[in-house]
Amino acid sequence: MRAIAWLALSVVATVVLLPTAGQVAAQQPQSQEARVNLLTQGEPDSLDPARASFAFASEGAIVRQVFEPLLRLDEQLTPQPAAAESYDVSPDGRLVTFHLRPDGRWSDGQPVTAAQFEFAWQRLLDPSRKSDYAAFFVSAGIDSVQTLDDLTFQVRLKQSFGPFPDLAALWVAVPVRPDIIAANPDGWAHDTTTYIGNGPFVASEWVHQDHITLTPSPTYAAHGGWPKATLSRLTVSMVSSGEADLAAFISGERDWVQVADADVNQVLNDATLAAQARQYNELTTFWVQLNNTRGALGNVTVRRALSKGLDRTALVRDLATGISVPTTSILPRGMPGYQASLGRELEFDPAGARSLLAQAALDSSHPLTFSYPRGQAFQRRAEYLQAQWKQNLGLDIQLATMETRAYQQAISEKNYDLAFGGWGADYPDPQDWFGTLFSCAGVFNVYNYCNPTFDQMVARADTATALDDRLQQYAQAQTILMQDVPVVPLFMRGRLVLIKPWVRSVDGGPLPITAQDDYPGSLFLDKAQILPH
Repeated sequence: MRAIAWLALSVVATVVLLPTAGQVAAQQPQSQEARVNLLTQGEPDSLDPARASFAFASEGAIVRQVFEPLLRLDEQLTPQPAAAESYDVSPDGRLVTFHLRPDGRWSDGQPVTAAQFEFAWQRLLDPSRKSDYAAFFVSAGIDSVQTLDDLTFQVRLKQSFGPFPDLAALWVAVPVRPDIIAANPDGWAHDTTTYIGNGPFVASEWVHQDHITLTPSPTYAAHGGWPKATLSRLTVSMVSSGEADLAAFISGERDWVQVADADVNQVLNDATLAAQARQYNELTTFWVQLNNTRGALGNVTVRRALSKGLDRTALVRDLATGISVPTTSILPRGMPGYQASLGRELEFDPAGARSLLAQAALDSSHPLTFSYPRGQAFQRRAEYLQAQWKQNLGLDIQLATMETRAYQQAISEKNYDLAFGGWGADYPDPQDWFGTLFSCAGVFNVYNYCNPTFDQMVARADTATALDDRLQQYAQAQTILMQDVPVVPLFMRGRLVLIKPWVRSVDGGPLPITAQDDYPGSLFLDKAQILPH
């Protein structure tokens, strides 16, 4: 769920007084040494893949460098062979057999084996570990995992599952070493002497609360589309302040940074910084989440009116610094199955919204309440939506601020009317959005939404093997969502990254950045290079 959970990142606009790029001379990094801030949420709780948490998305940016899963996403977000040189799927789609590369090695020189993948996947699926990401593998219907020989790993499914290759490319599905974990079950992933992986980099230094240093693995062999790392040293900072991170870029202490929402306008208004800026959108959609069985919200006409009463263009301008993209779609741009025209009937239309409310005969004696966690950014967002509905619909929406823990509990227990929410793709397939979020028994369905026809359509799509077939069925399912309006889509999250001109891809092109990155460029750090400057 890529760190959206129920507490979306702050989009409050603030003025930060920083020196312009022309006021500070950039420090020149040494050859093939790069400095970034992958750990934007500070010191990670754990870099153990099986203990991955939705609350700490940047953990994945480190795990991806030190470990290599069976498959990896290419720049088109298509799963390609990685630790596995190939894989086979049985005609009924229930048996997936991975054939490991014979030259796969851990950074200490030991061979990578199928038994290590089996151990890792069983560990991830162990319910006693309560891994957040285990839910995706459980939903896939994994029946068993087993080792056929040293280089053959097999997964048996209860039924075919179309997006299974995407799961095999997740950073939580990497192999781990049973011998290392047995020797230090709780501390192995906190110590660079035991944090041994099979990926392109090794964690050679970990100064807790400050930085992690990554250097090329001495045993990693180039294969397929994955080269040996060109960077000789990557210093990964742990700075949670966007202001401090931007200042570090300007002073030459960072080679690229993700610009915090609060600093976007300052960057774009600085000619030197703007020339180094690159804009893209994440596979993330923000929305107003609705409790579909709560009072008036049980009436789809009311839900449609609430959607038509919001000016998304103004909202993006005022709350999302203008780089996000207004939308009425559940799926974001860049996701297979995205349809730009979907949900147009839910676009801003105050007159139409008021007409719908009149048809619904909304009882004004029982006002709706918008709940949000305590904090200036959350309050500003809540007040903005409240004002939109008052101005455009004449509705008096009440606001309820809560302590963070109480708010999270209220959402989890579905004890709310309206709230701000959203979803970020864990993997680039529509399946990650529909069944888990909106099916009647969806693991993350906090909307009390249930439509058996939608569930049947999604179930058929999930089990189809051809992507084109699945996309057709998902499109029909998403059409049902637009008709039922279980949530009110607002915008697809836009991002801005600043990149020094000497940071390039090994092929001479720009730094590879995809909408699926945990941090800009984190999927392809082994393809980054530093040009002479």
